[in-house]
Amino acid sequence: MGGAGASSPPLAHTPPAPLLGVLLAGLAAGAAGGFFGVGGGLVMIPILTGAFHYSQHQAHGTSLAVIGVAAVVSLAVYAMHGNVLWSTAAAVAAASVFTARLGARWASRTSSRLLARAFAALLAAVALRLLLKAPEGAALPAHGGLERVGIDIALGLAIGALSGFMGVGGGLIAVPAFTLLLGMNQHVAQGTSLAVILVTAPVGALEHARHGNVVGRLVPPLALGAALGGPLASLLAQGTPQAVLARAFAAFLLFNGVHSWVRAGRKPSPTSAA
Repeated sequence: MGGAGASSPPLAHTPPAPLLGVLLAGLAAGAAGGFFGVGGGLVMIPILTGAFHYSQHQAHGTSLAVIGVAAVVSLAVYAMHGNVLWSTAAAVAAASVFTARLGARWASRTSSRLLARAFAALLAAVALRLLLKAPEGAALPAHGGLERVGIDIALGLAIGALSGFMGVGGGLIAVPAFTLLLGMNQHVAQGTSLAVILVTAPVGALEHARHGNVVGRLVPPLALGAALGGPLASLLAQGTPQAVLARAFAAFLLFNGVHSWVRAGRKPSPTSAA
């Protein structure tokens, strides 16, 4: 049932995923995370629910346990190219700590179908906004002043809650927020997003683990694959023009949003059987 506090089904009900398949899933998630600055949960969640048949809740929790690794290896590449605004990353990450666990707790009390469709709708809405008008941000916008700090903190609170709830590290809202609201270009927004994910992902993962929604045996091979795919894709992103990268990011979000919505319609809604 989808009652409050319901947990995912026992892992024994889910057949073991093949090791090579799990490694490739991590590789794909790491590559997507590195190229788009989103940690990789946008790719990992549909794979865990679709190809490996884990519940939506298990997919979100396991994704958060892995994408911190994908973020740290990809962040190193962005940082070497000067594409991280550390002051904003610090403020947003600090604020996100207060709401990431709340978001994860909220997810554990939400039906699988509603969780999947909320995830899909948010992706599509952000994607359409970026496709209609891709931002042309500055490389390193000025940072300072109480108003700007207030915006950073507000973004951090929202990103933390969405990270815990959606299981995606917060990059899906951080990147467009940094470009549309703070005036960053796509490269800096993605690098700064990865720095924030280093904080939001582990905090959300801990809360999901408390509810039994992290599949521990999948974490090492997924993390290994992500560690291999992230840096290579991050290097590719550095040489991609700003406009192309922004449009590609929007198309990536839209594809994943449509796919997640369609899959949600094919699944039963109870929290305990997704």
